[in-house]
Amino acid sequence: MSGFTDLRDKLKSMTPHRDNYKKVSEPSNGEKRKHRESDDEGSEYEERRDAEARKVKSGIKQASIFTPEECARIEGKIDEVVAKGDEGLYREHTVDRAPLRNKYFFGEGYTYGSQLEKRGPGQERLYSKGEVDEIPDWVHELVIDRLVAHGVVPEGFVNSAVINDYQPGGCIVSHVDPIHIFERPIVSVSFFSDSALCFGCKFNFKPIRVTEPVLHLPVRRGSVTILSGYAADDITHCIRPQDIKERRAVIILRKTRPDAPRLDSLDSLSPSLHSFEKRHILKPKRSHRKADPDAAHRPRVLEMDKELQRRSVSSRQRRHSDNGSENSWRRVEEREPSSRHTHSHDTHDHAPGRRVKMRRH
Repeated sequence: MSGFTDLRDKLKSMTPHRDNYKKVSEPSNGEKRKHRESDDEGSEYEERRDAEARKVKSGIKQASIFTPEECARIEGKIDEVVAKGDEGLYREHTVDRAPLRNKYFFGEGYTYGSQLEKRGPGQERLYSKGEVDEIPDWVHELVIDRLVAHGVVPEGFVNSAVINDYQPGGCIVSHVDPIHIFERPIVSVSFFSDSALCFGCKFNFKPIRVTEPVLHLPVRRGSVTILSGYAADDITHCIRPQDIKERRAVIILRKTRPDAPRLDSLDSLSPSLHSFEKRHILKPKRSHRKADPDAAHRPRVLEMDKELQRRSVSSRQRRHSDNGSENSWRRVEEREPSSRHTHSHDTHDHAPGRRVKMRRH
């Protein structure tokens, strides 16, 4: 029998070094103070985030208005819009294509900052009247009239309708709907699948990455989301790639401001461009990329990354071609002495084929 009456005493005697380890690893007062300061900073950061999230929530309203049957009928109409766009039946600036996301402007459309000489927030301009198609009748009858009946917007409020059609893995980067273009509130209705709207994210690229949002707002199929106040004006919102796991469409309904700047002429573009070039620069982007069902679960490869890869491959191919030509040149030179020696013993009746050295240009 051992002299231990308690198993804890026996374990302690078998690992005496653990007591010494605890003494050595005991943090000093300075280290304790640093840990406390770090914890305090983290706590303050979380409090600020929570306070901002509350501000965002104060400017958001959601309602479930559309039944599954009504959603199915509207989704059929959205499919018809997509088909007409693919057939080229809309005006030039009605359709704006991007990888995994197409936009269809009705009533009013506007240019993005990158299409103008001066870029950035506040530079957006409405297109001239008639540049985009009118709001389809079915949008009024099936969507807008229902919102008016439920008191979401007043009669005659909406004069701009945009359909965003997302494929799996699609996204729209963080932005604020141009305050100088659109009045508030901003109303959106979701279709085809559930998704989420995120606030306060930052996007990084190569590959695409998105920071944690201040607020992650689930949006269900058939739900109506209304943004105003802080949520609409003082913080950005976005759609992250990981939140689009299935096809999703949203109809955004807004009212343009009476004094919103309009692109009545192309004078706001670079004056050095000719009229043809000015018309060309405003053409909407075109993309025919197929939907990838797994795209939502891995980082997207952007077009800029593909271009860099193509350049790298081309460069390696050129170097390989140059090395091949150089080696061929050396092999010809090595054969030349023996060739000349053979020629000196040949008669005039037997003339061997002439060897030609190819020079690189």
